[in-house]
Amino acid sequence: MKKRYMEFVTKLGLSVAVFAAAFTFNTYASVIPDGVSISGIDLSGKTGEEADKLIEERINSIKARPVDIEISSKDIKATVGEIGFTCENEAQAVDLIRNLSTGNVAKRYKAKSDYDNSGNKLTDLNYKIDEKKFDEFIDDKTKGFLEKPVDATIKRENGVFKITEEVDAINIDKDATRQTIEAELANDSAAINVKATASMQKAKITKADLETIKDVLGTYTTDFSSSSEARANNIRVGSAKLGNHLLMPGEELSGYEQMHPFTAANGYQIAHAYENGRVVDSVGGGSCQIATTLYNAALRAEIAIPQRQNHSMTVSYVPASCDAAIAGTYKDIKIKNNLDTPIYVEAYTSGRKLTFTIWGQDKRSKNRTIEFVPEILSSTPAGITYKDDPTLPAGKEVKESTGHDGRTSKLWKVVKENGVEVERTLLSTDRYAVSNHIYRRGTAQAVPSSEASSESQDGSQSTSQSTESKSASDSETKSESSAAKTTEAATSTAPDKKEETTGASLIGPGVE
Repeated sequence: MKKRYMEFVTKLGLSVAVFAAAFTFNTYASVIPDGVSISGIDLSGKTGEEADKLIEERINSIKARPVDIEISSKDIKATVGEIGFTCENEAQAVDLIRNLSTGNVAKRYKAKSDYDNSGNKLTDLNYKIDEKKFDEFIDDKTKGFLEKPVDATIKRENGVFKITEEVDAINIDKDATRQTIEAELANDSAAINVKATASMQKAKITKADLETIKDVLGTYTTDFSSSSEARANNIRVGSAKLGNHLLMPGEELSGYEQMHPFTAANGYQIAHAYENGRVVDSVGGGSCQIATTLYNAALRAEIAIPQRQNHSMTVSYVPASCDAAIAGTYKDIKIKNNLDTPIYVEAYTSGRKLTFTIWGQDKRSKNRTIEFVPEILSSTPAGITYKDDPTLPAGKEVKESTGHDGRTSKLWKVVKENGVEVERTLLSTDRYAVSNHIYRRGTAQAVPSSEASSESQDGSQSTSQSTESKSASDSETKSESSAAKTTEAATSTAPDKKEETTGASLIGPGVE
């Protein structure tokens, strides 16, 4: 009995062993064991090839998913694959499938045990959007749409203002937008619709700003009908460069900066200009009449004038103290918009007249008027300077250049309300140098007889003083008379600081 019992136990043990071996072989056959899933994909009982295909199909379905990115009023349509999709742990998933489905029983058993006991078990595919590829995609799709805001513009043509609207730019937060899309990738939605994280970059100048420019704040016209064609050309060229400018509040306009360089290449020609108290020929002559016209328009517009200097000598086209000179960088006309609304500086020539008009929004009282009153403090008449000229017959005189009276003057701004003066402000006190009229005086002599020759030698002392001057006014003071009585030597002394240079560029005012 005992013997039979032992045989039964032995047979039973062999049967259990055979069953266990059969179970173990089935469990660790070349398929993935039970209980393995990635991103909801059940891989249990799948071969490595089957599992790879399931993972690949899932990734491809994500890549093919349409995405719609809304940027302001613009929609960018693409697929997830086109915006830089990547699966960060795809290779790790493939390795897991290989470890669980290939190799001998012991190897696969260990791989399953490691998977079950891992604290960092791979359970989900990690979807990402490549930063560089996404940025390149957005840049390409928004080219010319988001680069920079475009300010509104204004231009006066044929007596009418033409205004273009501003275009705002949108600054996309690409990182935030990309992360929003990444968060949507794990969802099972058929398409991804996101609104880009963006901020508006507003244009600095708007159409509404420019539409306030409708009133004449100040205007002034000067005449250049007596100018040479070269000087008239310079006035047309220079005023075109200085005029037609928009000035926003706080902005400044420089006459010199806009008109220079005074060269033939920049459109200027040789015309009269001041230099060392004399009228000379220089490239760009006439530029100071432009500066003067703008100055007077700015006075009437009552905007700020940070810089203005008078000429060294008086000019003919405006009263004393109403002029403005251009001379390099040390004499300039600068105006500044000190209002809280934009202004527009218009310049044009019609025939032989130059006009500057400053437009804006006029908030001044209709009962208020302004005028500008020059006051002459003193005047020194120009004298006459003679230059001996042996090519002219003795006693013959030819005028070489016209002089200028010296002058000291002031300019007052007078404000009236309802016709009654309420304010008088001194704007400037200016001094203008006197310059003499220049005459060439003939010194050529006829061939003398011997007696006449002797007489000529006796009088050589009187003729050796080849130049002399006479005052243009008997009522001059002693110092004024001294200024008027000059010789050629006096007129050719070392030059003072001058308002233009000869040669290719003009630093100073052009006059005739």
